[in-house]
Amino acid sequence: MERQVEFQVTDDDPQTRLVRTFDAPIEKVFAAWTTADMLRQWYGPHVTNVSECFMNLTEGGSYRIKMRAPDGTEYPMFGTVHNVRVPHHFELVADLSEHPDDFVHMFRPKGTALEFVPVRWYYEIDLREEQGVTTAEVRARYPVVDDRDVMISTGGAIGWNESFERLDALLAQI
Repeated sequence: MERQVEFQVTDDDPQTRLVRTFDAPIEKVFAAWTTADMLRQWYGPHVTNVSECFMNLTEGGSYRIKMRAPDGTEYPMFGTVHNVRVPHHFELVADLSEHPDDFVHMFRPKGTALEFVPVRWYYEIDLREEQGVTTAEVRARYPVVDDRDVMISTGGAIGWNESFERLDALLAQI
């Protein structure tokens, strides 16, 4: 069964909300989100792969994910982990400052008031299970509405949908 991400945005709110269900128990979905070897297999759009992945899922722990595009460009993301409640909830601070300059400048144009605002996003991931089906809700909070809008205009919802298609395939194997 093909599923699409439910993608929600509210005017003037620098946040997005994604909701998606998976035909798997919550423990499997949580493990896929929080275990580096599993995360490496599904995270990112279809055309990317994860060349580096580390996850320390403890309060204040760190993580690092580096996606690689077909042309070899790498997109590192790193940060800290907070408010872990196994297997239902965790939060990530995502620092994208090591992304290529052209990516960073889409969000932080030189010569604007945003130029020196860190490209740092905040994710809350909630999982809930009902009769073997797990619903994932991902709330991303951005420092400014412009970040949300650029993320949407550059295909962020498509990337999440493709990631979740890859997650479906992984969950079917484990």
